[in-house]
Amino acid sequence: MAEVEYVAVPLDELKDLVEVCLIKTGLEGFEADIVRDVLMYAQLRGNNQGLIKIVEGTVTPPPEASQVGVVASHGATLRLNGNQCSGMVVSYMATEEAIRIAGEFGIAFVGTCNTSTSTGAIGYYAEKMAGEGYVGIVMAGSPKAVAIAGGIDPVFGTNPIAIAVPTETDPLVLDMATAAMAWFGIIEARNRNEFLPIGVAVDSSGHATTDPATALEGAIMPFDGHKGSGLALMIELITGPLVGAGIVGDADSATNRGMAFIAIQPSALGAEGTFSHAVSTLKTRLKQSRRQDGVDAIRLPGERARQKAEETVSSGVIQLDRALHSRLQEIANAG
Repeated sequence: MAEVEYVAVPLDELKDLVEVCLIKTGLEGFEADIVRDVLMYAQLRGNNQGLIKIVEGTVTPPPEASQVGVVASHGATLRLNGNQCSGMVVSYMATEEAIRIAGEFGIAFVGTCNTSTSTGAIGYYAEKMAGEGYVGIVMAGSPKAVAIAGGIDPVFGTNPIAIAVPTETDPLVLDMATAAMAWFGIIEARNRNEFLPIGVAVDSSGHATTDPATALEGAIMPFDGHKGSGLALMIELITGPLVGAGIVGDADSATNRGMAFIAIQPSALGAEGTFSHAVSTLKTRLKQSRRQDGVDAIRLPGERARQKAEETVSSGVIQLDRALHSRLQEIANAG
């Protein structure tokens, strides 16, 4: 197994490099800005939904003259047709709509369909809602790569869910895949010539494998067996049929991905001024609860990632996989 080599890159330099790469892919203006911000959000947190997406070609421009359109609207619900626009741009627009609608009705459900490119780290969108004072819930359908518990065929996406709640300081954010490992976690392992943990994936014949390349030809396992599988199924239904997106076996399942965005205004439930305080109080009590032997600290969802991002921003320098950095430079200098 080859050891990963890292290079220190100034953050400003990396942002400029990413912008050039996005322009080379055909993204411009506000679309490029959104995609850059979503990718950097993940990269700063050590999340595998970051800049690797540029290298792997999953960030592409929309078809010419394509625009996001409204399919249905009723009260606090809205469905958007992404019309093959960038998944990150569609997700950003859906987040903005969820915040707007929840501001009027106290709650919002916004569904999207007809996208085929990456939506990035969905914690970004949930955290955006929480930053505006709402409870944010985001679910994402994705390419079929995960088997149902007991099966070996890829029938679900990695189907992540993110939930963010406002506190008196920074939002509390949970962002997790329902698969044992995210798809791009497998990609990163392959690119770095690393083995997968046992139990993460099977090959095309259903035999357990620790080889990322073999896993990509087979299926990823759901996390924690039937529990993860059940959650993946429910997210598949909410981000599939409910919002007009495709499911496994549909002719358009690869190009018609769906997402769900839910925003809840605490004040609509009579919790104005008390909810964020209660969340902060609970966070403190949890951090102060007794620990098992050998545990140095109680860590809450997203805490380690936020700390990593803050430290990186403070230093102004990010440690980047040298191979990834070199590939980004190649893309920026191509043509």
